[in-house]
Formats: sequence, structure tokens, C-alpha cells
Amino acid sequence: MALLDEQLVDEWLNRKGFFTIRGLRAGIDEIDLLAVRMIDKVECWHVEVQVSYRPIGYVGGDSNARRRTPEEVQSGVEQWVERKFTGPRKVARRAAVLPSAQWKYIFVHGVLRDESELVHMTRLGVTPLSYKQVLTELRDAPVGNTSSSLASDIAEILRYLGNN
Repeated sequence: MALLDEQLVDEWLNRKGFFTIRGLRAGIDEIDLLAVRMIDKVECWHVEVQVSYRPIGYVGGDSNARRRTPEEVQSGVEQWVERKFTGPRKVARRAAVLPSAQWKYIFVHGVLRDESELVHMTRLGVTPLSYKQVLTELRDAPVGNTSSSLASDIAEILRYLGNN
């Protein structure tokens, strides 16, 4: 399912005028999506996609499902942001693609076990974006605003559902 979610986010970005690179290796890690758009000014987004519909664990930190203290949630999010966005391998990989670019960090998410994780992410410079918003915008996109990506057909199905 993760691949499909990434493909739909990729389609959403393409329809917003972004050129995208998906699945970029950074050492043993991977960057889900890098997106660049040049309308008036250059915009560079590093997008991580993590969609769950029935979350058991937390986004940040270990995958233990036990209840966490606010301090543990904050610490877990800090570790997660470093692992996904600000760690040296990720910074170096982005710089190799587009040197001296200013990257905006975007986290596309589904249902979270603890919504307070989003507050901590925002404080650390990550913009949370609901997967539902991505799907809604794909559904409501005007006719003819399509790409040739694998997710384009699914986006058209969403649009069909929204119009009937």
C-alpha cells in the first residue's frame, strides 16, 4: 500500500506543477519524494509519505505500541525528523541533486495514534499534510489536468466518484 500512497502523492505533486523524483536512495535510507517547481520562484520540497488507516504504533521513535509520555513523544519525533529529513545522509543526497536549494519538509500522513506528534513536527520545521487532503484535491481536480503516471488512472476514479 505504501507504494500506491507514494504514487498518488507523486501524481498530486505533478498536477501542482512539480517535477518529482521518487524513491531516491540516501545510503541505506530512501527519500520518498523530492519535488521541484519553478513558478515565479524555485520551490523545493522533500516529501515523506506514511499513511496508516488503523495505527498501532507512533510515527516517531520505536514501534512499541505502549502509551508514551509527552517527553517520549517529543523525543521520538525529534529522532524521526532527523532520520527522515535532517540527518547528514539526507542533507548530502538532496545537495547532490540540487546544491544550495532551500528544502521545505512535508509529511503526508493518514491516521495517527497521537496527533500531538504533528505539533512537534511543525516546531521542527516539518509541514504536516493530511493524505485525505491530497486525495480530495485529486478528486476535485479539473478534467484534463492529468499526467501519465501510474496513479493518474486512480486519480480519475476518485474524480469520477466525486462527480457522481
